[in-house]
Amino acid sequence: MRVLLIIGPAMAGQGAQLIARLSAAGLEVELGQAPDAGEDWHVDADILAGPGWLPCDSALFQRSPRLRRLVAIGIGTEGFDRAEAARRGIDVRNGATRENVQGMASATILLMMALAHRLPDAVAACRAGGRRAMAGVRSLDDMVVGLIGYGAIGSLVAARLRAWGIDVRAYSPSRRPGTAQDGVSFMELDALLAACDLISLHAALNRDTYGLLGARRLEGMKPGALLVNTARGGLVDEVALAQALGEGLIGGAALDCFAQEPLPVDHPLWDAPNAILTPHQIGHTQAGQASVMERFVANIIAPLPALPS
Repeated sequence: MRVLLIIGPAMAGQGAQLIARLSAAGLEVELGQAPDAGEDWHVDADILAGPGWLPCDSALFQRSPRLRRLVAIGIGTEGFDRAEAARRGIDVRNGATRENVQGMASATILLMMALAHRLPDAVAACRAGGRRAMAGVRSLDDMVVGLIGYGAIGSLVAARLRAWGIDVRAYSPSRRPGTAQDGVSFMELDALLAACDLISLHAALNRDTYGLLGARRLEGMKPGALLVNTARGGLVDEVALAQALGEGLIGGAALDCFAQEPLPVDHPLWDAPNAILTPHQIGHTQAGQASVMERFVANIIAPLPALPS
């Protein structure tokens, strides 16, 4: 079998090792480059392996009749048209592992705490040799926390917060509003935004969720509420978010992901007040990264499923 391997930021410096491991498993490996925006590319291989944001749609599948499997290095597969892949019998796999999920859940709560306690302000005050005003510092224990998305990471975040006795609510398109699970109440999205002191994003990015929190929904958040996004930057209208922060409509935001990465140096989020910005790796741990790489290799070398009849 032939594999087209595309190295993304999450695999920087590991191309030679991956090629050696896959070749040792009897695969023919070609190292490729991510296509330019709008490029009509094709895959002359049985397996395409790389970042989940690679554009893999019906047009690519039409131009790539040999393609049998898509493998994403991490959790996200936002570039893959999974419905069309399934229709064509193309296997889709990602790199979600227990260690990766745990690291992301812990890091999400880390950002919640840092935002609530205004940690960057405390660090800046200490470096300046003085103290800071305590105005604006809040306790997570007194907040109602709302989760948008309730998959592996979101449900683990909820479990950890619930263990502290925190009121957790959630929105998920697969859960009926008014129901509850493990002490978490499910609500309609707009009602959740209006009711919660902190909103944390855990949804997948796709055609239905792109720009999910636009200007209207940001304005519909509880006044002074906090926003955490460790999922995908495209879920939020970042310009509208910067404006909402500047106007004080939102009390603060902690973002580990952006629609364009790295975040452009002239982006208004850099100047937004009460914003914590990290470079899409806050949840990466040594154990998590190792487990994701092992899963990536295992997903590539696994036997291909039978072709649909």
